[in-house]
Amino acid sequence: MNKIWQNYEKGMGVFDNCHSPTVQSQWLALKDEIGEFVREPNSSEIWDIVHAAGRLLYKIIGIPLYLLAYPTVRKHSQRFEEYGCIRSIRNCEGKCCGKNS
Repeated sequence: MNKIWQNYEKGMGVFDNCHSPTVQSQWLALKDEIGEFVREPNSSEIWDIVHAAGRLLYKIIGIPLYLLAYPTVRKHSQRFEEYGCIRSIRNCEGKCCGKNS
């Protein structure tokens, strides 16, 4: 479990250093996740919405509610460990600044 949190924190830190997590960028990320759910409704997308909403709220109120979306936290952690990016391979776009980008 500790390794999951470490990889998640490192991966999100790397991603945030390359993609500044502003209120506007977090709002756009939330809208994107909602759009993905509308196109392909499934439980994974719901957790991604909870994660994105939590990151937006974190920017506004400073409480890390995004950590409640553990399935997405675990997914980002695994991706970062595997190929150095929290995003899916199809969405990485070479901008993740990870160890393999």
